[in-house]
Amino acid sequence: MLKTLHVITVAMAIGFSLNSPSAEAWGGLGHRVVASIAMILIPEKAGRMEAILGQLEMDKTFIDAASYPDEFIRNHDKTRQFAPWHFADLRDDGQPFVCGECLFMALPQNLTTIRAGAGDKSEAVAIAWVIHLVGDLHQPLHMEERLRGGNNFHVTYRGKKVCKNFSGGDATVELHSAWDDCLVEELANGRDPKTLARAILGNIATYQGRSEIGAKSDQPWLAWGDESHALATSVAFDSIKDGADLGDDYIKGSGKALDVVQHQLLLAGIRLAFLLDQNFK
Repeated sequence: MLKTLHVITVAMAIGFSLNSPSAEAWGGLGHRVVASIAMILIPEKAGRMEAILGQLEMDKTFIDAASYPDEFIRNHDKTRQFAPWHFADLRDDGQPFVCGECLFMALPQNLTTIRAGAGDKSEAVAIAWVIHLVGDLHQPLHMEERLRGGNNFHVTYRGKKVCKNFSGGDATVELHSAWDDCLVEELANGRDPKTLARAILGNIATYQGRSEIGAKSDQPWLAWGDESHALATSVAFDSIKDGADLGDDYIKGSGKALDVVQHQLLLAGIRLAFLLDQNFK
């Protein structure tokens, strides 16, 4: 049975766990790539959602709204009320996972707001959250409890302690940020989100009938989260020790980190298109 089928929802006030991962996943580039893929697959609905997103304070386009929870909400959430929404600390010991205010609660909650179709700012914020959370869900280290999702796992990336992020700044490298930023930036190789999205999609023109959606379920994100968690163990943490340098033997090749990042971005974009098309009327 999938680990996440053991989720226990606890109706309590949102709290910030000291064991939680960083709020960001994929960085600004990866999140925008996921949104760009979805926009290509559901252009008409994405355009209608963009009209609603114009009510946001910033990141008012469908693609940029993917980072609104990081770039606006995170900077105004002084009590870190929404920090737990970005991840689910799935366990490695086979014990039941308890979701109080985690991603598996936040995603359906925001989908419910979208289905209500008020067209107001609350729906704009909910659309931004769904775009963002589907991206978070597919970053393997956001579905992993170990060492705060790799935030406390020290590595370098190709011998460097920092790598560039989407905003042009320097991201301090640890395992989590290597997956958030370094790998995505290397995959992009200077391409913007739309161009990279088209390259990743290839000749895929619709989400409909795609095997990536998985078995029919009222909560498909639970199975998707388990897939990401499995990759955290089999790829992200595989065969490396604290202090390791991530080089070609870790990054390149079939089933290696860069290959997994590309596949997870593709899955996230296809599945985002599916969820939004089903819930935005």
